[in-house]
Amino acid sequence: MKIRLSYWILSLLLLLSGCHRNNPTGSVVSSTKEEKEDVEAPYVEGNKRIIHLENEEIELFIQRYGWKMEKTGTGLYIQILDEGKGDLFQEDDMVHLQYQTFLLSGEKLYDSEVDGEKVFKVAKSEEINALHEAVRMLRPGGKARLVIPSYMAYGVAGDGDKVNGREPVVMIVEVE
Repeated sequence: MKIRLSYWILSLLLLLSGCHRNNPTGSVVSSTKEEKEDVEAPYVEGNKRIIHLENEEIELFIQRYGWKMEKTGTGLYIQILDEGKGDLFQEDDMVHLQYQTFLLSGEKLYDSEVDGEKVFKVAKSEEINALHEAVRMLRPGGKARLVIPSYMAYGVAGDGDKVNGREPVVMIVEVE
């Protein structure tokens, strides 16, 4: 809860920091590279701080459940439960994915038994980035647990339905 409050306060400060121009109405002002960097710097630092706080939240969550997960270079946390058999999935392969999606609170959001399986082409669809990365680590019949940072899931906007913006999710996936 403290971390969520920190997100909101930091977001509000970032929003307000961009409102300090005193240009007359209707005037057009071109910015130099240095001015743009001065304006962007607080946002970049704010985003870094938010990602850091989210990572702390995810790591505490994983620790609480005692899961043995690996963190990839992109920030995806994965625990392969069953490697499957055959060749690893590659770009352009068609994947049929059974899944369950949860919030870190444990609330179940989506389930392929209710919502239908996901069918997509690896690296060539609009599925979240984390799924494309995860299926490339699996073979047909493989199963994995994923903890996905918000920037690899539904980003700042959320999914427009059940996932709010900047919200990490947990997925259990099985590829066919």
